[in-house]
Amino acid sequence: MHHTSFLTKEDRDRAEQFLNNGYIIHACESMDSLHELRGTIMNQANEWLAEHHEKSRIVSLADSHQVVPEERINELRLRLFTGLNANPDTRLSYFSLASNLIQSLVGNELAMQNKVNVSIQQPLDQSSVLELHSDVWTGDSPFQVVLWVPLTDASDTNAMFLLSPSESRVAYKKSRQGELDSMAAIHEAYKSQFRPIEVRYGEVLLFDSNCLHGNQLNTTTTTRWSFNCRFVSLLAPSTTPERRLGSFYTPIMVRPATVMGIRAVEALGLVD
Repeated sequence: MHHTSFLTKEDRDRAEQFLNNGYIIHACESMDSLHELRGTIMNQANEWLAEHHEKSRIVSLADSHQVVPEERINELRLRLFTGLNANPDTRLSYFSLASNLIQSLVGNELAMQNKVNVSIQQPLDQSSVLELHSDVWTGDSPFQVVLWVPLTDASDTNAMFLLSPSESRVAYKKSRQGELDSMAAIHEAYKSQFRPIEVRYGEVLLFDSNCLHGNQLNTTTTTRWSFNCRFVSLLAPSTTPERRLGSFYTPIMVRPATVMGIRAVEALGLVD
């Protein structure tokens, strides 16, 4: 049967790029929100430094390793994570950075991860290396996308890398068949294909979290700061109890027809 797509040409082009490459880099849709989020992070980081009697202050996030002791970087990250997510406006501001792009690729009925995550990767900091992984292998929804937003330019070894969707699927198959029996074996088999995804401040990265991805030791002279948060179609099936609506995601866009249907299902006793 012939399939007719009612998507616009722009949506079809985005879909093809995303499905083939596993990601899209796009201009931030709200620079005001991005500047505000970055300013909030810098202010909170400097407050933390003052509380710990540090005389220096962060002027540039990319040079923050000159001020923040490496052994306390995770303490700072957790403080920023808590402060950021204590603000009820954070998630709306974050969504505004790529709302049209997300709706183009995921849909216009959405659920969003309950928390926005903060990452800091200082030069030569082994503790911030995120080894090769796939979110779906650790229980996340296979229907989700990740919005990854740098607060500093991400390039070379301070950027993340991602294995293409096609190669990731081959790796999954080889793993199931026992040909690749560990993540270390997968890393060794595919390491020559890892390429940094360079994203500048003012751009956003939306990627397929089913793809194998990670980062490596930052051998550049700058610190990379970034946010990440997950989005999924509101009606996508739940694959694990820990990732259900409410426990991991919260609805952010619900259309009247969906509310209508849920009410009818409950009234008719079609579900427990």
